[in-house]
Amino acid sequence: MNLAQPAATARYTWERDTLRTASTTRRAFAFTVDALAIFALAWTLSFAAASAGLLRIPDMDLNGVRSPVMGLFWIVSIFELPILLLYTTLFEGLVGRTPGKLLAGLRIARVDGATPTLGDAFLRNLLRLLWVTPFGPAFILLDAWTLRATELDQRLGDLAAGTVVIHTRDDATP
Repeated sequence: MNLAQPAATARYTWERDTLRTASTTRRAFAFTVDALAIFALAWTLSFAAASAGLLRIPDMDLNGVRSPVMGLFWIVSIFELPILLLYTTLFEGLVGRTPGKLLAGLRIARVDGATPTLGDAFLRNLLRLLWVTPFGPAFILLDAWTLRATELDQRLGDLAAGTVVIHTRDDATP
């Protein structure tokens, strides 16, 4: 039986010597870059909608002082969730990585080595929305624990979608 595969159909193997899963530091860096991009997109969308008269920025009460700035932050935070889900799903489902992961030298793959589908990317990132629920800190801690406890350093979204975050650079260090 010949176990060699042609180069065009070769799949990734998950031996630690061959491919390295993403370190927590690189994942955090990638998430920070993406979070800043998502915030900028949400801010721009909110400002453009308000400028076009499609959205009214409410005055919010902050320590007894009415402030439209707090209202704008509230509106931006509402836009961030759908933008987060759309941004991460489209980039990861179509390209295999977000801009933050690109800068960090990371990409998403299915555990069988295939490129993730849009459905995989959607499920993977849908579970990230649990971070903003009232039990968000518990879900963040659970994600951190699963990153350490699973063999392929997967968070809950990765486990549900059957994906893994891997290094793409040859010089990747843990």
